[in-house]
Amino acid sequence: MFKSKVYGLVGLACVLAGLSACAAFIPEPDPTEFMSRVKVGMTRADVEDRLGPPDGNWGPWHSLCTEYGFGKHGADRYSVYYNNQTRVVYTEHAACNVTRAKEVGLR
Repeated sequence: MFKSKVYGLVGLACVLAGLSACAAFIPEPDPTEFMSRVKVGMTRADVEDRLGPPDGNWGPWHSLCTEYGFGKHGADRYSVYYNNQTRVVYTEHAACNVTRAKEVGLR
């Protein structure tokens, strides 16, 4: 009886160790591939259908710019700027910022 419990615990430990090792080898998504799905003129709903919900919002009523984070802890930021009709007007590999919003005519 004791021997079967020991084998069961050892087996469980091996399975858990194997699963944790597999998790370490899951590749990070390629941000450029993800962001290539976004095109100027798309609606915000289209963008969220392709990329999922944004990691951050910026602007009045959270409508002018959304951010998507990639890499460790989302440190690699990409931004998507929208006009007042919630259409994409610009994307960039940087966090949302007021200077860029002014350059693309949003402020």
